Amino acid sequence: MTGFAARFETPVRPGVPANAKPVLNEEQKELALRLITFVALAGFALLHWYSVVIHPPGGRALELLLICAAGGLALALTASPRLPVPVARTIRVLIVLALVVLGLLATGLPVHYLKPRHWGAFGDHLGHGLRLVQAATYPYTGDDSWARLTLLLAGPAFLVPATALAFWPVKGSGRLPRGLALVVLIVFYGMALAERSPKGQVGRGFVLLLLIAAWLWLPRLKAHDLGAASFGVLTVALVAMPVAATLDSSTGWLNYRNWRLLGDTAGVTYRWNHSYGPITWPRRGTTLLYVQANRPYYWKAETLNDFNGVDWLRTSANTSVGAASELPPAPNHKWFQQVKVTVAGLRGDQIIGAGTPQSVSSSVGDTELSGDGTVTAFGHTLRDGENYAVNTYVPEPTRAQLRVSGLGSYEGYFGIYTKLELPMKVPGGGRTTELVRFDPGLWGSSDEGDPVAPRIAQASPYARMYRLAQHLAAGVSSSYEVVRRVESYLDSNRFSYDERPPVRKYPLESFLFQDHRGYCQQFSGAMAMMLRMDGIPARVATGFAPGEPQPDAPGVYRVRDFDAHSWVEVYFTGIGWVTFDPTPALSPASTQIADGSAASVTDARKISQLPGPKGLGDTASTVTGTAAKSSGSTLSWWMLPAALAVILVLGLVAWRVRRALARRRVLAPDELAIEELRAALVAMGARTDRGLTLTAAERLLTRRAGPEAARYATLLRDYRYGLPGATLPGSHERRALRRALARARRPFGVLRALRTVPPLHF
Repeated sequence: MTGFAARFETPVRPGVPANAKPVLNEEQKELALRLITFVALAGFALLHWYSVVIHPPGGRALELLLICAAGGLALALTASPRLPVPVARTIRVLIVLALVVLGLLATGLPVHYLKPRHWGAFGDHLGHGLRLVQAATYPYTGDDSWARLTLLLAGPAFLVPATALAFWPVKGSGRLPRGLALVVLIVFYGMALAERSPKGQVGRGFVLLLLIAAWLWLPRLKAHDLGAASFGVLTVALVAMPVAATLDSSTGWLNYRNWRLLGDTAGVTYRWNHSYGPITWPRRGTTLLYVQANRPYYWKAETLNDFNGVDWLRTSANTSVGAASELPPAPNHKWFQQVKVTVAGLRGDQIIGAGTPQSVSSSVGDTELSGDGTVTAFGHTLRDGENYAVNTYVPEPTRAQLRVSGLGSYEGYFGIYTKLELPMKVPGGGRTTELVRFDPGLWGSSDEGDPVAPRIAQASPYARMYRLAQHLAAGVSSSYEVVRRVESYLDSNRFSYDERPPVRKYPLESFLFQDHRGYCQQFSGAMAMMLRMDGIPARVATGFAPGEPQPDAPGVYRVRDFDAHSWVEVYFTGIGWVTFDPTPALSPASTQIADGSAASVTDARKISQLPGPKGLGDTASTVTGTAAKSSGSTLSWWMLPAALAVILVLGLVAWRVRRALARRRVLAPDELAIEELRAALVAMGARTDRGLTLTAAERLLTRRAGPEAARYATLLRDYRYGLPGATLPGSHERRALRRALARARRPFGVLRALRTVPPLHF
C-alpha cells in the first residue's frame, strides 16, 4: 500500500469516528480510580495520625503517600500476562521491600539504621520510643526525637501493608485483600482518634463514609449508576449523623482508649510492700483509673506502717483502728474532700483514694477502712467500669502552719510511727532484731521513746543512717524543718534515679552510702526511716502519682501503670498526715507534687522524659536533630489535593508508557515510524485523512519545517519502497522533527514534541 493515510489507519469500533482518540479500557479505568480512592483514604487516615504530634512534618507525609501510590501502581502493572509468573512474583516482593525501605526513609529514619549491624540499636531505640509514647499526652510536645519518630513510623507501618493488600494482583476479583486493606486503613484512622479526639467527629465520619463507599464501589461503578449510588450514600449519611451524635458520649461501649500495643487486657495487679530490687511491676502504659477531684493528689492504695529490719511493709497493727482515729482532734473541715474513681485496668481489692478516707460509697460492696488510710473491699476484685466515691480528709496546710504545728506535742498514740525493727548481732555470731521506739521528746511529745534506742541504732547495720539523721536534725527548732532537710538531702545531686539498683543485704543503708541510686522505694523508705530515727511520726504510702489531667474533662486525671509510686506521709499535730515526696523528678510517674507539702499540691509539674537507652552502639543523640525534628512544617489543606493531582499525572504517564510498549510489540518498526510521523503532522495542523502520501508529507514538512525535518519522511519513504541501502530515520532526523514540532506548538511545544516524538529508537 503506497498511501500514507491508508498505511496508518487503525481498526475502530462501529459508530466511533476514525480520528477519535483512544480512551482507557475498563481495566485501566478501574485501576486509575482504585489508585485515586486509595490515596484519598490513606491520606485521610495519615493526616489524622500525624495530628498526634505537634508540628507534624507535612512534607514527609506527602512523600510517603507518593511512594505508596507509585508502589501500588507498580504492583498492579506486574499483572501483565507477558511477565512469567515466577518473575512477576519476584518483582512484587522486591516492590514491597522497596516500599518498606523508602517508607522508613521518607518518615525520617536515618539510613544507617537499615544496615544489619545497626538493627539491634534500632530495635532498642524503637522500644525506648514505644515506652515513652505510651506514657505521653497528645498531641505529643516532647523533645525526645525517638518518641516522635516512633509515632511517625506508624505511617509506613500501616500504609505499606495496606498498599500491598490493595494492589497485589490476585486471581478473580481480589475483593478479600482489598477489603483487608480497607480494614487496615480504618484501624489506622481509629488509632488516631483513640489518642486524640478532634472536634467535628461527626463531620469527619461523614467524609470517612464517602471515602469507604468510593473505595468499595467507585472503581467498578457504571456511569449511569453513579447518581443513584451517590443518592444512596448521602441518604445513609444523613440518617447516621444524628444517630452518631446521640450515641457520642464520654463513656463508650468499648474501652478503646486503653488498647495498647504492649497493653495487658487482663488488668494490672500490684503487690505494694517494698522489695528494693529492680522494677518488675507492669510498665506498658495501661490506663488503670480515671480520678475526679478538685485538684491533683497522690492516690493512695496502701500504707506501709512497719519496717522489719530490711523492708517496709504493711502489718495488721492498724486494721482494728477506725477511720477517724488518726484525724486530729479538731480537723479543718475545709480539708474534707470527695474523690470519684472509675476503674479502667486496675485489679485487686484495694480501694484507691487519697489522704485518710472516712467513707466509701460504691458498687464494690462492703469495705474496710483502716485508720492508716488503707481501704480494702471484702470478697471483691475491681473490674473495668466500676465507679465509687471516697470521702476523705486531705490536709492542705501552709508552710507557716506546718512550722507552728512542729512546735507542739504529738498525741501519745502516734508514737507507734516512731518504731523501727533493727538487726542486732547476738553472741555466737547470729543475728536477731530489736523493736525500738525513738524518743520524740525533742518535739515536745508527751510520750517517751526507748532509752536504749540510740545505742541499738549505733550497733546496728544502720549506724551511719542514724548519725546522718541526727546530723540533719541538729540545730533545728521544728519537726517541719527536719522533714524539709531530709527531703532536700535526698532530692539532690547526691542521688540519681535508677530502676535497676544493685540487690543488697541492707538496701536502704547501701542506697544512702554506697550505691547512691534507686527509685521511689529507696527514696521514700530512706526518708521515712530517718524521720523515725529523729522521733518524727512517719510512714510510707504506696499507690499512684496524680497522673495526667484530661483536657476535655476538667478535674479528671488519667492514671496509668507508669504512675505507680511510693512517697512519705508525716504526721503534724492539729493538721494530720501530710504528703512529702523525696524522689527526683526523673521518674516514670507522669506527675509529681512540686513541693514536699500538700500545701503546694496545686503546683503539679510534669517530669522530664525518660532517658534514652544507654550502652548502645548508636546512642539516642544520633537521631536528635535529624529524625523527627528534620521537618518542622505543618500539614496544609492543599497538600492532599496536590498529592492526588501528582498521583493522577503519574498514573496517566504510566498508562501511556505501558500502551506505547504494547504497541511496539504489535507493530513493525516502519509502522511505528509512520504512526509517529502522522502524529507530528497532526500536531503541526496538517490534515492526514485525505490520501496524504509519504511524498506529500515530505513536501509539507519541507515547507513548514525545513529540509532537515523533511528528511525523516524521505528516509521512511525509501525504506518502505525497499530501495537498496535505505534505513529508518535515526536519532538525527528524529531530533530535527522534534525541534520543528516544538517551534510550531509554542509555548508548550517542547512537551508536545517529547510526547509525540520521544527520544527512543525503534
